[in-house]
Amino acid sequence: MKTFSIYLSTILLISSVLHAEDANSYYHMGAQGYIGGKLGEAIAAVERGLELEPGHAELQALYEKLKEEQEKQQQNQQNQQDQQNQDEQQQEQQQNQQNQDEQQQDQEQQQDQQNQDEQNEQEKKEQEQQQQNQQDQQNDDKQQPPKPELGEEEKKDISKEEAERILQALRSKEKENKKLRKPKASGKGTVAKDW
Repeated sequence: MKTFSIYLSTILLISSVLHAEDANSYYHMGAQGYIGGKLGEAIAAVERGLELEPGHAELQALYEKLKEEQEKQQQNQQNQQDQQNQDEQQQEQQQNQQNQDEQQQDQEQQQDQQNQDEQNEQEKKEQEQQQQNQQDQQNDDKQQPPKPELGEEEKKDISKEEAERILQALRSKEKENKKLRKPKASGKGTVAKDW
């Protein structure tokens, strides 16, 4: 329906342009186009009127008004386009930042996983080494003759004469210690408790 009304108004405007005889008719067509939001058609009608009558003051004023409006529309369109470009640029930057953050997070996760794998591998090697050491120790224990108890080796190395000398030295040391332990008798008598 809207398309039909636009089509009809365009036909009416064209037919009126064809039948316009003077600058006033073009002025009215331009004003109707401006009011109807058809800026291009309005400017075309006013320009035709100015061709017929270049000094027409009302046509000249309307022409300037239409040109101002056209510049405003173009400026608004440019501003909208600039804003849209800025929004797209900002969105692209945000997307790039998000991608970088995700890549960094992935790298950190991979590094963490690699570190964990290395740590697990190291622990596994240490555990295997411990098991190997225990097994080697068990094998060594089986192959070595039992160790003599402490002191058995010393007993084997000491001769009878040395043993008797050591015993003699111990006895004399013991006698000296007994002498030192005996209390010396003093001429004083025992003190009675006075309580």
